[in-house]
Amino acid sequence: MRSRNSGQRAHFVCHFITKETRTLTGRLVLLLLFAASTASAQNQPSQYVGENAWSGRHARPYFFGDWGGQRTALAEKGVTFDFFYVADLQANPVGGLKQSEAGWGRIRGTMDIDFGRLTDWNGLTFHVTGLWQFGGNLGAQIGTIANPSGLVSAHTTRLDSFWLQQAFFKNHLFVKAGQLAGLDFYGNQLYGASYVIEPLDYAFGNLFSNTFEPFNPAGTPGVQVRLQPTRDLYFTAAVMSGNRDPYQQDRTGFHFAIKDSPVFLYEVGNTHGMENRTGHLDKKMYPGTFKFGAAYNGGKFANAAEVRSSANYLIYGAINQALYRADPGSDRGLDATIGFDWSPDDVNRQNSQITAGLRYNGLIPRRTKDWTAFGFVYSKISDQFRFAEAGIGLPPLGSEKALEFSYGLQVKPYFLIQPSFQYYVDVGANPQIPNAAVFGFRTKVAF
Repeated sequence: MRSRNSGQRAHFVCHFITKETRTLTGRLVLLLLFAASTASAQNQPSQYVGENAWSGRHARPYFFGDWGGQRTALAEKGVTFDFFYVADLQANPVGGLKQSEAGWGRIRGTMDIDFGRLTDWNGLTFHVTGLWQFGGNLGAQIGTIANPSGLVSAHTTRLDSFWLQQAFFKNHLFVKAGQLAGLDFYGNQLYGASYVIEPLDYAFGNLFSNTFEPFNPAGTPGVQVRLQPTRDLYFTAAVMSGNRDPYQQDRTGFHFAIKDSPVFLYEVGNTHGMENRTGHLDKKMYPGTFKFGAAYNGGKFANAAEVRSSANYLIYGAINQALYRADPGSDRGLDATIGFDWSPDDVNRQNSQITAGLRYNGLIPRRTKDWTAFGFVYSKISDQFRFAEAGIGLPPLGSEKALEFSYGLQVKPYFLIQPSFQYYVDVGANPQIPNAAVFGFRTKVAF
C-alpha cells in the first residue's frame, strides 16, 4: 500500500477486511479469549517476553490498566497475556528507485501459561501468539536490501506460533515443541526494540532467503533442545520445517504444515553480568552476551549459473555489551551491538551481512525510559552472482550501506513513539541508484 493520504489508507483497510479475513480474525480472537478464560477459571498466570516488547527495560503497564486487579491476579496464578498495536509510517522524499511513502500496521495477541503455578506441574510452560498485519512495503518500492521497517512481510491474519516447553534437571535442560519461528531464537537481535530498520530490529535479513529458516509471523513445526550447564553458558539446537512458501503452504497457521526440506539450527552463547544487568560501577561488571550459531538446509539450491545442488548453510555471530552505566542500580548508559553472518557465495546472492549499533538509555536525565540509538547495516552481494549478472548486461552490484538514527520516546508506560531517520548508500547494492533518505516513526500501544 502507498499511503498518500488518509482517504487511501481507509480505502485499503476496508478493502483488506474481506469476509475471509474477518473470519480468521474472529478465530484468532476467540482462540486467545478462550485460552484466557479457561486459564482464569483454573487460576493460571501469563507473561509476554516477545517481539520488540518495550526493550525489556520497563514495567508492563497497559492502556486499559490492570482491569481492576484481574491481570495481576492471573499473573500470580501463572497466566499472562498481552495485546498491542504497532505501526511504522515512513517516506523517502529523495533517492531510491522512486519516491514513495507507506505504512505497516500489526495487531498482536500473546498468552503464556506457567503450569507450575497452575497445576503444580513444575517446568511446563505454554506459549501462543497470533496477529493481523497489513500495509505497504516501502523497501520494495525504494529497492533496498535492508527493509526500512522490521515489521513488513505479507498481509496476513495468522496464528503465528505456539509451543509447549518442559524444563528438566533443575532448569539445566529445556525441550520445546510446537510451531516455532526460528528467527525469534537464531540470528535475532537482542537490542531489536531500539531500532526500526529490519536487520537490527528483528534478525539478519538473509536467513530465510538463504536457508529458509522460518520467521515471525510464519512459524512452522519444530522441536528445540536447550542445554544450560551453567548460569552463563548455553547450547541450543533445533530442527524446523523449512517451508519455502509458508504463507501459501499454511495460510492461517492452524494446519501445522510440514513441507520441503528441514532446516537445522544451532547456537552456543555466553552471558555475563546478567545477575545484575545494571552492572557494578566499581568493577565495571556490565552485562553482555556473546553468541555464535549456524543454519543448515539439506535441500536443493541453485547457484549463480542456475545449476541446482544439495545443501546450503549460514553461520553468524553477535556481541551485545553494556559499555557504561551512569548511576548505580540503573540501566542508564551506553550499550553496543555488533553482528555478522556469512554463507557460501556460489549459491547465495546476498551472502553476507554486518550489523552494528550503539544506544544510550536515558540520555536525558529526566527521561530515564527513553533511548537514543544509532545503527549501521552492511549487505553484500556475492562475487559469484555479481559476475554472473554483469555478464548478461545487468549493472555491476557491490554492497548496500544503511544508517539509522532513532529516538524512543516513552510518552506513557503503555505508549511509545519512535522517530527514525535512515540513509541508504548504493541502494540495492547498485551504485547507479541514487542514495535514499527515509523519514518516519514507529508507534506502539499496549492494551
